[in-house]
Amino acid sequence: METGERIHDYATINLRFKGYLFDFKTQTQAIAAMRDVLFAYMCLLSEAGIVPGTMAPSSILLGIQDAAERPRGVLVDFDISMSTKHAGRKNRVSGTLKMYMSAADIASCDPHNHPSPPHDEMDDLESAHYVLSELMFGFKGPRRKLVVAKRRSQILVKWERETYSNAYDSKLAYFSDEDLDTRDVPAYWKTACKTLLCGLHRLLTPVVRKKRRLSKLYCEDDRKALEYLLEGSGALYLSALKLFDKALDELRDTEVV
Repeated sequence: METGERIHDYATINLRFKGYLFDFKTQTQAIAAMRDVLFAYMCLLSEAGIVPGTMAPSSILLGIQDAAERPRGVLVDFDISMSTKHAGRKNRVSGTLKMYMSAADIASCDPHNHPSPPHDEMDDLESAHYVLSELMFGFKGPRRKLVVAKRRSQILVKWERETYSNAYDSKLAYFSDEDLDTRDVPAYWKTACKTLLCGLHRLLTPVVRKKRRLSKLYCEDDRKALEYLLEGSGALYLSALKLFDKALDELRDTEVV
């Protein structure tokens, strides 16, 4: 795309969307934006065979409040997107991206590790879960981000500031139990949002564990096992969307959008 076209498209997007995900004004706005971005991910996968790559809050634009039509959130920045047929893992070194990278992507940054399976749609859904986790563990209200390390959840601190090795261990520990501990989630977030976070965590825990086992043994013989795992990705995305829709239905009765 030519520079002029990119500027025109960016300007057009800005006319319809106001701010990034972390500029949310209500819980409904943040959850709805993430829901519609996940739907866009699913469409890209099924229609174009593209995995957009690690999701980050800066790649999600918020829909205008009270907009009558969707999308309520839009995905931007496809610099690291790739075809599912050629989805190798890139050695990313950005500290910002490290926060949201899947465990397998982080492992691939260490040249001493066994080569990871190719980047896939499960990595992207895991990445979305980390964004949602930072929203709920890292904000005590709109524009009230917890930034001081001693007040910020130690989970987020490790993902963001620790070495790749420590961040990897922390993310695996995060998925060591299907039942997520939400005691550190600020009181601002309603039960519907906590239920969503826990539900998504429960969906992903067995997938992350299985991918870890496969990555340790990864070779040509394991490729078929990984393919079988990925065959269920469409159903997993649909289940995730249902969790978001349920949360939004419950928020509709308790929060003014």
